[in-house]
Amino acid sequence: MSLESLLEFFKKYQKAVYWICSLALIAGATFWVIQGLETKLRAVDILTDEELTLDEVLETAAGEEEKGGAAFFAGYRLQRERIRDRSIEMLQTLLDNPNADSASREEAEKLLLEIVRLREQELIVENMIRAQGYEDAVFFYHDTLATVMVKERDLDERSFLQISETVAGAVGIERENVQVMARP
Repeated sequence: MSLESLLEFFKKYQKAVYWICSLALIAGATFWVIQGLETKLRAVDILTDEELTLDEVLETAAGEEEKGGAAFFAGYRLQRERIRDRSIEMLQTLLDNPNADSASREEAEKLLLEIVRLREQELIVENMIRAQGYEDAVFFYHDTLATVMVKERDLDERSFLQISETVAGAVGIERENVQVMARP
């Protein structure tokens, strides 16, 4: 095939060649964007309460023990919400991205609903414990293990059982899967 015949072929099918090249570029760009989204989706970790480190909260609350530990409970809730807000923001970015595929969007929606459900559950349990006469409580739940930290110097056996039964009933797990800790 000579150069002249190649030029003649190009002139004859110029529009088709442009369309094919354009489609190839668009397909390549779309593939590149989707690959990037999948990588970002894999990199988005939704931290559960079990994975939250109490070290940062303890550092925030250090030196404020004379206030009766109120800073610890407030600090923990604040840290928990900050992490969740970041997770929600990342998931919302994925949902708002028009290049995201439907499977990624469905997964993001499920994770958002799980975060909302967990927030509601925490609020209910923490308020139920306060209603039992305790000054404050923090609840965290992961898989089938629930942990409650109650603002109390010491807990007797009756208090421990009362709190663990309340949490188990609210969450729908066995009482043996509830850990109760006292923190002044």
